[in-house]
Amino acid sequence: MKFVKPVFLLFACLSVFIAGNSQTAPQKKTGSQQKVVRLNPVKVDTTDPNKKALNKFSKDKMFNVNTPPQPMKPEEVRALGFYNDGSKKGKAGNYDGAIQDFTRSLDLWKNANTFVKRGYAYMMVGNYGAAISDATEALKIQNTYPNAFFIRGLARYETGDFKSAKQDLDIFLDTDRSNAIAFNYMAAITFMNQDYKGALENYNEVVKLDPKYPDIYTNRGMMRHYNQDFKGAIQDYNEALKIDPKNATAYNNRGAAKMMLKELDAAMADFNKAISLNEKYADAFDNRGRVKQALGDTDGACADWQLALSYGLTASRDLIVKFCK
Repeated sequence: MKFVKPVFLLFACLSVFIAGNSQTAPQKKTGSQQKVVRLNPVKVDTTDPNKKALNKFSKDKMFNVNTPPQPMKPEEVRALGFYNDGSKKGKAGNYDGAIQDFTRSLDLWKNANTFVKRGYAYMMVGNYGAAISDATEALKIQNTYPNAFFIRGLARYETGDFKSAKQDLDIFLDTDRSNAIAFNYMAAITFMNQDYKGALENYNEVVKLDPKYPDIYTNRGMMRHYNQDFKGAIQDYNEALKIDPKNATAYNNRGAAKMMLKELDAAMADFNKAISLNEKYADAFDNRGRVKQALGDTDGACADWQLALSYGLTASRDLIVKFCK
């Protein structure tokens, strides 16, 4: 099949969930061409992948009770009671209540484990500064405490301090390589550093540790796309759609990978499906417009780009200016 404007195949729009916050990818040129120019971030809400994983971690591991060795002083016994109450509330997802109990416990007994658990609870309610402070206090008491580095690394990431976040997570992963959440955050950091191979390696670790990690196949598929493994990307999007057949992002991104393989009819079908699931999906309209333009339907392409622009994708304006009357 001959393409009217094959250059459009180099500008596929991907959508992605990355760590706690979605990021716009930095642009990186490869030789004279750039295979993927930009990503369009998805709005973060309470259903984002890491939020789900962190809530599950709360129930499964983080707020398990660790009984200190005996004997204990009277104030330590009372502190342990508040600590146990806070752990139960944290396990149940009542993070505000957990913070209150851990604070009562710390008023009686400055304990590294209590600082770590309160720091985690602070992180879960979005108080990242307090989470960083508590993790740092825990490290003053116990300077090799792995979970303190884990919590501080995640909280620093959420504040945009990616360099410090990486330092903390590197230390954590040197001692504990069983935590899929840490690898998922590291994947986001390496991605933003334009280390797409490193990001893919981190996503591979997530899949090994937790094949059911929320949206992992959508994210790893995107990273395979960045590494120009378009067939591998499609395989991951297929897995994502087995888990969630209504995953509009997976359809859009799979269509983008198919565009790179010049499978335009198949790409068109994926963009149509993404739009049927999300009628205001700007990326999918923009991508479908590129397919239509490549197939010679400039009027249809312009209509899609106008819709993409109306739904907030300002980058579509450049295409409208260049190709539409």
